[in-house]
Amino acid sequence: KQWYQRRVRGLSTGRLVQADVIIAGTGLLHKPSTPKFPGAELFEGTTFHTNQWRKDVSLAGKKIAVIGTGASAVQAVPRIADMGVESLTVFQRTATWSAPRLNFKFRDSVKYLFRFIPYLQTLYRWQLFWRYEVRFFIMFMLPSKNIPIIGWLHERMQSSIHRAIKKYIKKVVKDPVTAEKLTPNFPMGCKRVTPSDSYLQSFNKENVHLVTDKIKGITKSGIKTIDEKTHDIDVIIYATGCGLLGSVNAFEVSGVGGKSLTEDHSDEPRACYGITHHLCPNYFMLGGPGIVLGHNSVIFIMECQMNYIRCGLEELLLKGASSVCLKESSMDSYQEWARNKKKNKVFEDDKFCTGWYRNARGVNWTFWPTNLISFWWNTLSFDSENYTFA
Repeated sequence: KQWYQRRVRGLSTGRLVQADVIIAGTGLLHKPSTPKFPGAELFEGTTFHTNQWRKDVSLAGKKIAVIGTGASAVQAVPRIADMGVESLTVFQRTATWSAPRLNFKFRDSVKYLFRFIPYLQTLYRWQLFWRYEVRFFIMFMLPSKNIPIIGWLHERMQSSIHRAIKKYIKKVVKDPVTAEKLTPNFPMGCKRVTPSDSYLQSFNKENVHLVTDKIKGITKSGIKTIDEKTHDIDVIIYATGCGLLGSVNAFEVSGVGGKSLTEDHSDEPRACYGITHHLCPNYFMLGGPGIVLGHNSVIFIMECQMNYIRCGLEELLLKGASSVCLKESSMDSYQEWARNKKKNKVFEDDKFCTGWYRNARGVNWTFWPTNLISFWWNTLSFDSENYTFA
């Protein structure tokens, strides 16, 4: 029988757990990424990452700095602004598409209807799903020049959405200069879309400031920007996201012949449907490389992945085999398919913007390249012909 071992780290016993099958559910975004600014070690105040929030640190009455304007900053900034801080300075490298979130509470009458009318709530949820699926085609695909009329209509729809959100930013943010700085200059979907009903509004408060000058370094008392201005700060909060390579390689995995999965990943990790790898028999991943979404629910992705894994385990049992492993040729074919599907998408490379979707070479290895219906269809059953059973 094929056995696989994984050392449970951090335990004093260092015991080994043996299993026939391993399912890794560590996901993609959990290892905080903190930039190394010159002089950071000199800072005499408090610093922490949003991923490692310090509940023991009171922000009230202090001068706070938030570095970053991505998804975590969009959530944190409005809350920090309401904590009674003396000042909140947000250091922005790139503006973000912060469209209205349209979040609201359902009235009791609607809840009553959901409870007593069969399938009404299911229909509502499906309406949300399909609305976001349509958004993928409109926002993330580049208008086709090969089909003139459809391409023209697509471009018009895309441009109208961009204009509507830019108009919304100018309407919500009272200061025109700040509004201009908060307006993105790249297509929606090139970076993560960060809807919010309170982020932009935060900059209307007198004690909330936006700084777009590049950070030169950190001093004992604050942050120095490239214009040589020093901003006095008591607490620095890094809202700088997570390191994807560190998250994917959350623990050491030795594959066939003792080959390291981390070494195989290099700067471009890969997995078939974010689930299986040709070096690792009986090893499945949830939220592995290549399944990040920018338009719909990643929970749906993982539900599909669990179904695929279940079907694979059923095949393993039905065949009376001890191991199942993705063929290397199937991995290569899948990666070629994924690369082709990324073409003519706003997130394909660094043409429009840089961001955590892509590595230093501009290669996007993180994203599922098309819509969710195709992911559901491809993982509906286990494609045994792409695997070796032994």
